[in-house]
Amino acid sequence: MAMAIVRVCDLLLFYFLVSISLNLSPAYVHSFSKHSSRSLTRRLNINMSGTGTGTGTGTGTAAEADTSSKNPSMNSNWRTLSKDTSDSDIESLLAVRTQWSQEQLQESLDLYNKITSCEDSYAAPMIQDALTHLDQAYRLYGPSSTICSFNGGKDAVVILHLIRAAAAHYYNKNKDVQPERPRVIYFDHKDEFPEILTFLQDTVRECDLDMIAFQEGVSFGDGLRIIVDKNIVPGTTTTEGPSRVFPMAFVLGTRSSDPNAFGQGNFAPSSHYMPPFMRVNPVLDWTYGHIWHFLRLFKLPYCSLYDQGYTSLGTTKDTFPCPALAVAGSSKTDDVPRFWPAYMLQDWGLERAGRVKKEKSKPKAKSTDALAPSDDSVKTQMSTMTDLGAAEKAASAPAPLAAVNVAPMSDAGSADTRGESFNSNGIQRSVGLLIIGDEILKGMTTDLNSKAAALALRAQGVPLSKISVVSDCQESIVAEIKRLQRDVDVVITSGGVGPTHDDVTIKSVADTLSVDLMLHEGMAKLLREKMNGGEESKNAKLTQAQVKMATLPSNVNLRYLSPEDDWPTIQCHNIFILPGVPQFFAKKMDSLAVYLSSQLERSIMFKVILSVDEPSIVPVLNGVVERHPNVCFGSYPFVGQPDFKTVLTLEGRLIEGDARRNSHLNLSLEGGKSPQLMTKEQMDSNVKAALDDLINELENREKGSILRVDNKGGMLFS
Repeated sequence: MAMAIVRVCDLLLFYFLVSISLNLSPAYVHSFSKHSSRSLTRRLNINMSGTGTGTGTGTGTAAEADTSSKNPSMNSNWRTLSKDTSDSDIESLLAVRTQWSQEQLQESLDLYNKITSCEDSYAAPMIQDALTHLDQAYRLYGPSSTICSFNGGKDAVVILHLIRAAAAHYYNKNKDVQPERPRVIYFDHKDEFPEILTFLQDTVRECDLDMIAFQEGVSFGDGLRIIVDKNIVPGTTTTEGPSRVFPMAFVLGTRSSDPNAFGQGNFAPSSHYMPPFMRVNPVLDWTYGHIWHFLRLFKLPYCSLYDQGYTSLGTTKDTFPCPALAVAGSSKTDDVPRFWPAYMLQDWGLERAGRVKKEKSKPKAKSTDALAPSDDSVKTQMSTMTDLGAAEKAASAPAPLAAVNVAPMSDAGSADTRGESFNSNGIQRSVGLLIIGDEILKGMTTDLNSKAAALALRAQGVPLSKISVVSDCQESIVAEIKRLQRDVDVVITSGGVGPTHDDVTIKSVADTLSVDLMLHEGMAKLLREKMNGGEESKNAKLTQAQVKMATLPSNVNLRYLSPEDDWPTIQCHNIFILPGVPQFFAKKMDSLAVYLSSQLERSIMFKVILSVDEPSIVPVLNGVVERHPNVCFGSYPFVGQPDFKTVLTLEGRLIEGDARRNSHLNLSLEGGKSPQLMTKEQMDSNVKAALDDLINELENREKGSILRVDNKGGMLFS
């Protein structure tokens, strides 16, 4: 509510200032300070040609692309403003409003109907919100005075298609208004990417746009002042003449994560040192993921550089592929690695990691205005306006090229920071505790171990999510361990490890993991040492009770978790077996909690959103699963979901070869029986290799099926 009030106040303030400066009716008509711009506009000339678009190679500048025709035409799609001309020439060019082709009008109306009928729970609310703001802009300012910048960046592309859809909707509702080509502006730069220019020219032609391009040498601030001061709407009148200047709405691709977005709402008047216009920010609440989901979902064209690993576009001098998209283990040609497309970036904070950070120059004026003039290049200014990401800070520390695809998906993290490694990347590993003993269930003994475990784990920031109590029955123990393994990452048992007949925990663990019991030489050696005052005697014969204690699962690992340990902790895969005697348990638990907090880091995790049904990718997925046994794959179909069909997840296995099913499909394979825990580096490497393999197979067999790689863990399912 507060934000809505602020936005309404912004509009009222803007209209109030306009009415004071003009004293004209209607209230939203205004005049701009002409004395500040007359000398400027006299220095400009106009280069008008044919379409300026088409089948060219895209090399050179916008001005060069615009001079091919010997018969300049006011009806050109692409008209270039350059230096040294008069006010009257500029006014003549800007006053020309060519009718929008019926074909493009209908296509844009079809797009409007398509995106407004979208039922995608991720994209639909954002689209509806953006169109609502654009509808308001067209209602208040009209189509002749609502323009956008179009520099070829991904955000600008989204804005362009939203604008043409909203414009078509406006004309469809107002049949008496002649449809005009949507007007866009562009500032040329000597270091422009040829691919950008080609894309711009093709889009302007195909969408039948009215492009006003400023030739290199016209500053950003001067160009804006010309557009605003000369926004004369044909057919209007004033007491001074047949036409008058109208207030202008400038639609931008600013997102709330952009450094320049602070303090802005969906409608924000320009700053005092800029010409007066209204900034319209329809995608203010969109994320990097929303931008790419929108483009991919509706199959809208974008610059080819984004498919080459670029995630934020500046100039050829300051822009490189995002290092976070480098393909793991890819072959290199001339030391240039291969990169995945921009829409596969998972850590959206690395959006600008491929941009060279410029040395900060002293600003002329302090402002958060997205359109503030500066000493930077015109191209950089336009990129700042429409294509800034949320990673200004991340760009200062270049990511290594080996950092494939991104950073981890995140769920809710723990508020306790004492166990950050266990809560690695915002995703917590969970622990389940199994208390074993008839004496607990019969009330003969108080359960002190649950409290000891909870306190020790909490102190290290390790979440204890479940506690179970079972009797000294092998079947019950096996069933409960299996149940816990479906719900938690690590199982800790308490009790049932002594030499008596009812101590069946060790045998139950072996049964759960389907491994054999065998005499463990390390444990036998330790028992002999304990029997002989610390000196081992190979000839010392173990008692029957000691033989039982030395008989362990074949995949056991004896861990000394602290320097003070004189007795190892028994680990079998992700199961830690502790004694039931409270004083011994508490001591072991303290050491184990520290170990878990420092060692059991979760690997990076990926969620791949697909537009195809699950059955169509089973052969691909089964092949990838078979080649990567140390990665846990999940496949989740979404029946009845109109815009995405399947979600795949990838996460490194904590235990090498520990395959547990994460899908109703038979996608996981039985691995080896090594008891060793994987390090985080090993898990991350395994996941990255598997992801690259998966993406490569999907691109080869189901091209275009990947909508995005997501970093919002709870977005589609918990």
